[in-house]
Order: sequence, then structure tokens, then C-alpha cells
Amino acid sequence: MQFFTVASVFAAAALAAPVAQTPDCPNPAHCVGPPDSSTYENVDITDYTLRKNDSGIQSISFKLSGDDAKDVLCEIDAFTGFPSKMVTCGNPAPDTGYRVIAIEPKDGADADIAVYHQTAPAAGLWAEGSVPTYCHAGGLSPDDFICSQVSKYTIVLHQ
Repeated sequence: MQFFTVASVFAAAALAAPVAQTPDCPNPAHCVGPPDSSTYENVDITDYTLRKNDSGIQSISFKLSGDDAKDVLCEIDAFTGFPSKMVTCGNPAPDTGYRVIAIEPKDGADADIAVYHQTAPAAGLWAEGSVPTYCHAGGLSPDDFICSQVSKYTIVLHQ
């Protein structure tokens, strides 16, 4: 009985012991290489514009640049509510594999976006985000507002 008690104490101590430091890696927690680039993708959003009036959001458009696209236009027209219809960016050009949808905002913004990049059949990377905007009067009536992107925005897609 005493043997098992002592053995379990030593086993617990061995499991709780920190990873040994080596001369080339003084902090083992930081010695892991960068993440596998196939598990994420940085996508830049530019020229984001949201048009809204008393009836709600009318349209959202922006350009997207990622691993397989450069300044591809994404447009969500005929907005009918959250979630919006999913659109393929770059239409009517060949399918870029990037798809977007407007979703219910999580923080006081007018709309968040979800971006999906199909990287293989039934596989892809995705993320949700809120592009920073500033809204001002514009368009055909005093109740017509245009919200424009105010700063650079990069969304990190992941598996």
C-alpha cells in the first residue's frame, strides 16, 4: 500500500514537471514553428460600402484580396434581412471560390460579414468580422445613408 502511495506521488510529480530547457530553446512554449499556412488565410477587405435607409440595409459591396484573388468585387444586392443570400465574389467572372454573406452584427455595427473560401471540394476556410465604417447622408433622400470603410481591415480565415 505504501509503495503505491509513494509511486503515485512520484508519477504525479513527473507529469507536472516542466519541459526541459535546451540551449537552442530556453522557452519550450515559444519554440514551436509558425502555424501551418494551409490552416489559415489573411483576406484584405477594401472599398467596403453599405447603403441603408429607413427600410434598412439596401446593399453591401467591397473588394476582397486573398491567396487566390486580388481586388475581387463582392456585392450583396437586394438585401432582405439577416442572414443575406450567399453570393460568390467575382461574378460574372469565373468562380473565385470566395463567398460572402451578411450576418447579424455582434457589436453595434450595421452588419457583419462572413467570408468563406472553398479550397477543395467540400473543404475551405471561413471567418466572421465587422468592417469599421463611418456613415453619412448621401444618395437620393435625406434618409439615405452611405457607410464607408474607415481603416484597413484584414480578416483571418481558418478551418
